[in-house]
Amino acid sequence: MTLLRRPRFWVRLVSITVFLLAGWLLLVPRTASYLVSDEGRPYDMSVLYSWDTSDQTLIFPKAFFEEDSADTGESSELVTSVRLDCGTAFTSGENEDARPGDGEEACSEVETPRRFLGLGLVLLGAAGLWSAPRLSRLLSRMPWTGPQGNRER
Repeated sequence: MTLLRRPRFWVRLVSITVFLLAGWLLLVPRTASYLVSDEGRPYDMSVLYSWDTSDQTLIFPKAFFEEDSADTGESSELVTSVRLDCGTAFTSGENEDARPGDGEEACSEVETPRRFLGLGLVLLGAAGLWSAPRLSRLLSRMPWTGPQGNRER
């Protein structure tokens, strides 16, 4: 029997893969890397996945990466760059409470979509594992034609 004629196997394989992906989304710690505006709101968000993170706050000129402003010699505004450990989808990071304004907002923006997607994938994987033993053999109900074609003549 070929693997293509085993729907239970494929449903279980896909369900386990979905569970592993959900585990990655829900259990691996995230680090939010963002810039803080003058009003104290986070923008330019990016997410890093890592088990070993360190919280950092850097302050540098806004024109630090621009080539044009380096030649003028003008002093530019300062920008705050933050790298904050947000923890997993169910826990908070160690220093998340130390940045009460932008830290909570940034971590919420990073964690909320992944939490919903992860929980949705858990439900999808559970539904697949629940339904796999209940699948009928779809191809076993088809009439067998054998190598010579249809033998019913």
